[in-house]
Amino acid sequence: MKQFLIEEESEKKNILSMHKSLMKEQTKATGELSPEEGLLRKAISAGCLKNGSLKRQKSTGKLYYKKESTKQVGKFVRFFPDMTFAFEDGSRKGKWVCPQLANATATEITTQQTTADNESKIATEIKKGWKKLETLRAEGVDLTTLDKVYDTQVVGNVTLYRPKGSSTNFTPNTSTTDFNKDQLSFISTFEQKGYKLNPSRIEQSTLVKVTDKDLGAPADLFPNGLVMWYNPNTQDDIKRNDGSVLSDVLSNQSINRQACRKNVTDYFETFRRKNSIVIDPATINKAKRIVQACKDEHYGKWGIAGGGNRLDNYLDILSGNKEGGPTSYGDDSIWRIK
Repeated sequence: MKQFLIEEESEKKNILSMHKSLMKEQTKATGELSPEEGLLRKAISAGCLKNGSLKRQKSTGKLYYKKESTKQVGKFVRFFPDMTFAFEDGSRKGKWVCPQLANATATEITTQQTTADNESKIATEIKKGWKKLETLRAEGVDLTTLDKVYDTQVVGNVTLYRPKGSSTNFTPNTSTTDFNKDQLSFISTFEQKGYKLNPSRIEQSTLVKVTDKDLGAPADLFPNGLVMWYNPNTQDDIKRNDGSVLSDVLSNQSINRQACRKNVTDYFETFRRKNSIVIDPATINKAKRIVQACKDEHYGKWGIAGGGNRLDNYLDILSGNKEGGPTSYGDDSIWRIK
C-alpha cells in the first residue's frame, strides 16, 4: 500500500481544515449535534454555563464555551467539552464540573431504559392478542365502538386494545400446527379427560376455566399461556356411582407399614449423616415424598411390635415438632417434612 508524506505544514493544516468543515457540514445536514456540542448545550440548559456563548477555534475547529471570569474582571475563560477549562491569558487551567449534567445523563439513561422496557412489554402483549390503534384502523374496525367492544391497557404512551372478555378466556396460537410435540401431548392428556381448548363463548357459560399452571404444566411449556375448560357435571371420572377424581391418586400413594418402617428409618439416618453422605436433591425429594406419605397414613398407627414410638419420634424431629431436625430455612431445609 502506498503512503503519501505531507511535508508542508500549511498543506497539513489545509487538509485538517477541509476535513473539519466536511464533518461540520454533514452534522448540519443531518440536523444532529456532535457529542461535544451536545454536552456543552446540555451544560448550558442545566445552568452550569451561563453569561457566555459557544465559540469555535478557527485554527483547530475545537468547540468551547467562552465567558468572563466572575472573580477576575476582564479575564475570559474557555470551557471545553472534555470538562477542562483554561484562561485565555494562560494564567490558569483545570477541570470544571456540572452535577446537574450528571443527573441529566442519569435521567436520560433511565428514560431510555423505560422506553426499551415498554417496547418489550408491548411486543409481548401483542403476542397475547392486544393490538395498537393503527392495526385496528388498518383492519377496518369501527373505531366508534372501541369503548364498548374492546378492553384497553396503556403501556407507556401507547394504548393497546383487545376484544372484551378475551383477556384470559382463549389461548393464543390455537391451531395444532402452532403447538410443539410436548405441548400437544400435554393438551391431549387433558382432552382425553373431557377438557376443551377454546370452546365457544356460549359453551363457556357452563364450563370451568383452568390455566396451564392449574393443570400442573412446567413453567416454560406454554410461554404464551394455556387456558382449557371442563364441565364439572359431566366428567368421565365421576360418571360411576363410586367414581372419584382422586381415587387413582390415593391408591397409588398407599404404602404398607413394613415399607414405611424401612423408608422412615433410612431417611432419618441419612439426614443425621447428611454432612458425610453425598446425595443429590432429586433423590432427597423423592424419598421425602415417600416419608411424608408414610406419616400421613401410619403416624401413631404402627402396631404393637412395629417400633411405633421410635418411628413417630423420627417423624416429629423431621417435621420440626421436636428439636434436632431440619430447619425451615437454610441448607438442610430440603429434608424437612410437614
